[in-house]
Amino acid sequence: MNFVKLTLNDIEEILELQNSVYDFLEQKEVLEKLSREEFEKGVNQGYVAGVFYEDKLIAVRTMYIPDIDEEEHLADDVGVRRERSIYSEISLVDPEHRGQGLQTEMGRYLIEQVRASGDFDYIFSTVMPTNLPSLKDKFKLGFKIMRTRLKYNGKRRHVLYLPLNENIEVSGEVLKIKYDNYDWMMNAGQDYIGDALNGEFIEYYKK
Repeated sequence: MNFVKLTLNDIEEILELQNSVYDFLEQKEVLEKLSREEFEKGVNQGYVAGVFYEDKLIAVRTMYIPDIDEEEHLADDVGVRRERSIYSEISLVDPEHRGQGLQTEMGRYLIEQVRASGDFDYIFSTVMPTNLPSLKDKFKLGFKIMRTRLKYNGKRRHVLYLPLNENIEVSGEVLKIKYDNYDWMMNAGQDYIGDALNGEFIEYYKK
């Protein structure tokens, strides 16, 4: 599978792909659409991978370096340095090309790019609790749920964390919490680490 580092010349195709994915979704709130300016900023930062099929852009995944003084910086949710943090931002796969593992393979590719740069120690992401495909993707890549809280003007989001220079070890009794048990996640969940998705249940371990 060949990944292409996208440039500003690809912005129109990226936006078209985002619209196609958004139009296909039954739950529109699953996708937090990015603006042209946000995509341009991400492309200029350099951590953007694309996949073409017969000269058509069919998949995009981006990382994003947040501003140090960004409001609601995800590093604060875990208690690590903002300066060494980067976000796993958005993943888009053409509906006709789903089921090929493109999202996760692009994720592995970009994580290696980030690791090789030597500029970062932590990768963060947020996922809407009902977006199980995105949650599965993050767990496959090694992310862990560190807490669940309201972000982005009151939207429920898991805050996921992937340290690049250490492993998050979990042990002890496993608690299986249904993916939509928001009360537990928003309250007791901050004392636990979400480690895996097993069917409709997230497996949590005490921090």
